[in-house]
Amino acid sequence: MKKDAISTGLFIAIGFLCVAIVIAVLIPVVRDVIDKADDNRPDIPAVSMIQPAVSVETAVTYTIASPLV
Repeated sequence: MKKDAISTGLFIAIGFLCVAIVIAVLIPVVRDVIDKADDNRPDIPAVSMIQPAVSVETAVTYTIASPLV
């Protein structure tokens, strides 16, 4: 009876160890796959309607001048 309990305990302990090793290996692999999938998204370029002013005079010129449309 005692021998059966020890063998069952070792079987469960080895099973937990195998599951822990598989989880420890799979988590980094899954993370890398997810990170590579996120990197494939295209970059959306930012569109600026107003050019940055170099000095106060150019800023006044941009605000006073009417659009050329």
